[in-house]
Amino acid sequence: MENTVPTEEQQNKENKGRGLIIILFVVIALLGFLSAYLFVQVNTLKKESEGLKAQNEQASKDIDVYRAQLQELTAKYDSLMQAHEGLRTELTLERDKVVALLRDYEKLKASGGSPASEGGKNLRARMEELQQAYDENEAVILELKAKNQELTNENFRTTKQVEELNAQNTKLTEDNGKLTKTVDVAKRLKTYEVYADAVRLSSGGTKEKPTTKASKADRIRVCFTVLDNQIADKQEKALYAVIKDPNKKPFTDGDRSKITLTNGNEIPYSIKKNIFYDNKVMQLCMNWDMKSEEKLVAGRYTVEIYAEGVQIGSTDFELK
Repeated sequence: MENTVPTEEQQNKENKGRGLIIILFVVIALLGFLSAYLFVQVNTLKKESEGLKAQNEQASKDIDVYRAQLQELTAKYDSLMQAHEGLRTELTLERDKVVALLRDYEKLKASGGSPASEGGKNLRARMEELQQAYDENEAVILELKAKNQELTNENFRTTKQVEELNAQNTKLTEDNGKLTKTVDVAKRLKTYEVYADAVRLSSGGTKEKPTTKASKADRIRVCFTVLDNQIADKQEKALYAVIKDPNKKPFTDGDRSKITLTNGNEIPYSIKKNIFYDNKVMQLCMNWDMKSEEKLVAGRYTVEIYAEGVQIGSTDFELK
């Protein structure tokens, strides 16, 4: 066979083909290098981003810790102010400083700042100063509280002594009151043989004749004996008779005819008689004269005797 010599044109084509292949390999190599470089850079940036995110999260946690400490400090001041009203003004000023610092921490967190930054360090220094101020205030208050407790104990002992003296005085007063009450009871008048009936009047009202018939009665007569009492007050006394019909309605001259009892109650009376009591036995009668419009009815009538606001006798009688 004959050897064919490549023409110049063919050689140029071959040279160009080899050149393109070389360029292609170079481009491929460059792309591979660039890809590797970009991969490394992306991983580096990712790691840096993750590290920055972790730093931000840690900074946020640190800020939350400081905020919690400030909130606790605020609550402590609130407790101190409630327990010690006299120091409220001074404690309020310190509490306001804590609240202001708490707002600054809120701003630091909102801006994404870090406690490790210069601004964060300044906030931390302020927080330490406020904590120290609280500790000093608390120490002063504890000292005042201890002194106050000492005064309270002394006051308690004094109060106890006063209470004991008051108790003794109260007992003496009660004993004296009981004695006075006993004497008052002993001084009261006492009655004996209380008797009541209805009578019919004749001879122009000068003669009385007992009757048991309601239709014939002109007068109700109440008689009794007042016993002697040497400790009773020798003075003028008012005696009252309360006469009640079978329906328990009292005979009375009107609303003004009332007795005030020792318990404060008022009751209407029928007859009043003033006597001078000289500590001796007295026999008395009190009369209720029937008014023209009054009509007695059949049944049982009751009579009560009162003096000095208490009942001192009673009886009853019956009319047909």
